[in-house]
Amino acid sequence: MRTMRALLSTEATKLKKTATLWLSLIVPAMLLLLLFIGLVDDYFRHPIRRMPVSAETEWISVLARPWMLWAHLLPILIAVEAAGLASPEHAGKHWKQLYALPIPRWSVYVAKALMCALLTAGSSLFFSAGLVALGLARSELFHLQIASDVPLGVVLEVTARAYLASWCVIAIQTWLSVRFSGFAISIGTAVAALLFSGLAAQFGVAGLYPWTMPLDSLPWGWSEAPAPAMVSPLLCVAVAVAAGWHLSRREVV
Repeated sequence: MRTMRALLSTEATKLKKTATLWLSLIVPAMLLLLLFIGLVDDYFRHPIRRMPVSAETEWISVLARPWMLWAHLLPILIAVEAAGLASPEHAGKHWKQLYALPIPRWSVYVAKALMCALLTAGSSLFFSAGLVALGLARSELFHLQIASDVPLGVVLEVTARAYLASWCVIAIQTWLSVRFSGFAISIGTAVAALLFSGLAAQFGVAGLYPWTMPLDSLPWGWSEAPAPAMVSPLLCVAVAVAAGWHLSRREVV
């Protein structure tokens, strides 16, 4: 436990010297900015105010499509975060030194996976908070009077489900980032995997395909069974065990 705390502290220190931490905030901020621009455009294109429907319906219209887009793009962000966390060791050729230390190799992998999970959690919470702010702005602009009915329970549930469903991707992308230098293989794998997301949905396995699990976990996803928020953590453990075993057996990293 002391070794893991030391490794996590080291990873947090290295984050200050890379752009990975900023990217985990910039990416959701840019998406929120685009949504805000769309909101302003909608306001000026439709000056006649429509009659508000139920608060629940209005909030679903605010949350559903943006969260589906976020869940679809989340694996790409995870790939960038994982590659960024491993980049200092690859750039400085420090892997041999690191693995020569009297600590188990798998602990290095676990520390980076945990840090990637923390960054992903921060990005998801930031995006959710931004969506709520946009919903309140929409309420004011269009006089919808839904500001007092913010569905915080739904927001937290959706955020938690998508986040838990992304754990398997975190484990896989961290493994790839530690194993291979550079961003090409890590991000290329994520992009290629997302290209097959449509096939996963078509064949009804979106709930078992790691790169579609975040989207499939949403109430507005392709399906709700099996529950990716429960399956993904189990697969994450299996991938982590395999990654730790693989890295421990490698003679040259």
